[in-house]
Amino acid sequence: MKVLCVDTSSSAGSVVLTEDSKILGEVNLDSSLTHTSRLLTSIQHILNHVGLTLNSIDAFSVICGPGSFTGVRIGLATVKALAEVLSKPILAVTTFEAWAEKAPRWQGALVPLIDARRNEVYARVFERNGNCLIQRKPDWVGKPEKFLQTLDSKSILFLGDGAEKYDELIRAEGPSSWEIAKTDFYLGRSLVSIVNSKEYSQKWSQPEEIFPYYLRKSDAELKWSE
Repeated sequence: MKVLCVDTSSSAGSVVLTEDSKILGEVNLDSSLTHTSRLLTSIQHILNHVGLTLNSIDAFSVICGPGSFTGVRIGLATVKALAEVLSKPILAVTTFEAWAEKAPRWQGALVPLIDARRNEVYARVFERNGNCLIQRKPDWVGKPEKFLQTLDSKSILFLGDGAEKYDELIRAEGPSSWEIAKTDFYLGRSLVSIVNSKEYSQKWSQPEEIFPYYLRKSDAELKWSE
């Protein structure tokens, strides 16, 4: 099965075409250009260079948030439109799940921290035991220092652009056993791993069933409320 995987949740966008577990093509760009100007170009670039057309795609996977409001909207709108026209299913994945997939061998507490701007982060607390990944607390959006005060695990691996941004705060607030993963911010390959995992095999949806996961209102909505 050929699946087109798309992440536009941050400036580090990814488009990956996979056939089962094999990657056929991949474009990773961390750019100030909007995803509107580069997403369809990246998709077409991959298809042209592997000799396929959109009609060859069997399904889509996309990150539904949280992250950049504009980025998430662009990715979802594009993927939903393509899936609707082609009558193909979609696997929607949260940014938290994609980040957790970048540390598949870590056992114990695992915390993706995503920069939410306005000096806030989006966060989720996972715990991995063997191959089982469980969410331990409700998702969080707020000040990073307040979030860190809620954590009681002695050993934690933090991931994400929020973890890198608040590196010094994490090291100051926590014990030496708290670690910060050093990795790139591209999540396309995480989608490939998730698409091919058994635990997600029953989570495919139709385009009309997919919605963005924002966790908080956009700046425009907040200003309108004020």
